[in-house]
Amino acid sequence: MAANDQQFNSFSLVQFMWQKRRTLILVCLVVAVVSLIASFLVTPKFKSTAIVYAPRTNSVAKILLNEESYNERLDMKAYADDEETEQMMEILNSREIKDILIDKFDLYNHYGLGEGVSYRQTKMYKYLKGNIEVKRTQYGAIAVSVVDKDPQVAADMANEILVLLDSVKNRIDHERTIASYNLLKRQLEIVDAEVQRIDDSVQVLMQNGVFDFKSQSERVMQQYATAVAQGNTAGMKRLEDELKKMATWGPRSLTLYEEQAYFREYQSVVKIKMMNAIVDMDTEIPVKFVIERAIPADKKTYPKKSLIVLLSTVSAFILAVLVLLTIDKIKSSRPEDEEA
Repeated sequence: MAANDQQFNSFSLVQFMWQKRRTLILVCLVVAVVSLIASFLVTPKFKSTAIVYAPRTNSVAKILLNEESYNERLDMKAYADDEETEQMMEILNSREIKDILIDKFDLYNHYGLGEGVSYRQTKMYKYLKGNIEVKRTQYGAIAVSVVDKDPQVAADMANEILVLLDSVKNRIDHERTIASYNLLKRQLEIVDAEVQRIDDSVQVLMQNGVFDFKSQSERVMQQYATAVAQGNTAGMKRLEDELKKMATWGPRSLTLYEEQAYFREYQSVVKIKMMNAIVDMDTEIPVKFVIERAIPADKKTYPKKSLIVLLSTVSAFILAVLVLLTIDKIKSSRPEDEEA
């Protein structure tokens, strides 16, 4: 056994392949021809890509009604950062967009998944996962790529995804805006009722002669001091009545006027927010910057015939060398087995 190992080791791998060159060349030629024929049988696929950027914000009210100093997040021309980009990618990969694509392009029939196909829904989403790719570019944009056997369908689907992005994003935003508006509306009703209650109480104070407690009390005190100095008894009596009235209604008036100022300010804030919500509900703007729309490809993406032939041939060559080495090893060990 050791002699056979030494005999086998005396040959290098290159020498061994040279001895078997005819067999190896024949195997490689056969595999190359077969893989080339097989590559022609594979349905070619075409790839179309659309590129978009996400904006910083989609709130029309914040963009158009902002009266503060410049804020980059409220600039309708500002591109999004990582957070907004990731959010947009999640929407582009959403099940809702895929379901709309399935219905619009009749993808069950397009992919050959008729009613009789088992697990056709699972297979459909598997096809979509393989044929639709959403990824970030090196410059922070989002590339939406669609692969299909029909180049026009691939381009149409990629562009349709951009259209659906607007509708889905606006729907999500509108649902939140409507919920916010209804909440603000209920809050405004409560505030309006409170303001009306305070106004009614203030009206009662005014009917009792209390208009401005601080200024009135100071003026009455000054007049009372003057009446005392002059010995005006009638005036003192009248002013004492005024002071009693102030003592009765004064503290209450201070509280009511403070509450009135607070609730009126809060009422104004709620009304402004409701107006902003109405603007967002009644307006739809594009939720992305379209950099490049998809166009039908004139060159197939898959299959790459040269790559298929090359990989198949190299794989077959390596496998053939291993098989020939194994066969040669088995043959070289037979005399020892028979002798034993």
